[in-house]
Amino acid sequence: MSSTPTIRSRRHHSTEFKQELIGLCQPGVSISAVALAHGVNANLLRRWIKAFAVETTLSEESILGKLVPIRVESKSSVSTEGNIQLEIQRGSTRIHIKWPIAEAHACAQWLGEWIK
Repeated sequence: MSSTPTIRSRRHHSTEFKQELIGLCQPGVSISAVALAHGVNANLLRRWIKAFAVETTLSEESILGKLVPIRVESKSSVSTEGNIQLEIQRGSTRIHIKWPIAEAHACAQWLGEWIK
């Protein structure tokens, strides 16, 4: 009895299908469960998510065009009590951040790295 090896071919998924699955991967939802429910490997879905994040990362120029100018007081008159409060929304995801004013420099560094 001879067995012929099966030839596996790669499946190709449309951009719409990939975006639909990426959209289902919200905080609190298992990427593995989404992948399993749609018949794809979880590692492949994670790769799509990573690639999508890289593609949709805003360039510095477009970010700078959307920044709102603020007035900053001189260092001697700034209170070091309270919090810096940031609210960032992208699509249906909203992030609230509170950072101690005394650590404003660290907040600026973190935010600068995060935006890159």
